[in-house]
Amino acid sequence: MCGEKMNVRDIQKKWSCFEEKKIEQVPDVFGVYELADRNKEIVYIGHGKLKERLRRHFTENIYKEVTYFRYEETFSKEKAKKREKALLSKFEKENKRLPKYNKRFG
Repeated sequence: MCGEKMNVRDIQKKWSCFEEKKIEQVPDVFGVYELADRNKEIVYIGHGKLKERLRRHFTENIYKEVTYFRYEETFSKEKAKKREKALLSKFEKENKRLPKYNKRFG
């Protein structure tokens, strides 16, 4: 098993509309999240305290085309960072690029 590549699964939650009432239902625990446009194309993958980060994206309205979001709880900052990196790597491998608003990660 050592040296075998681990399959990275997608976030299992269904997409939710990117609106304030939906964001308020999100727990404020550490996790990863994806933001998507109206075609459910991922434009950003992030990590942090979920409700806090999603609320900030919503109120700052930086990514104007964001229509959907989904998230996964990890309950720790370290696990969230690792999961974000895995999701970004998977996305880059499958799409030959990072999501529109993600910069190069290290």
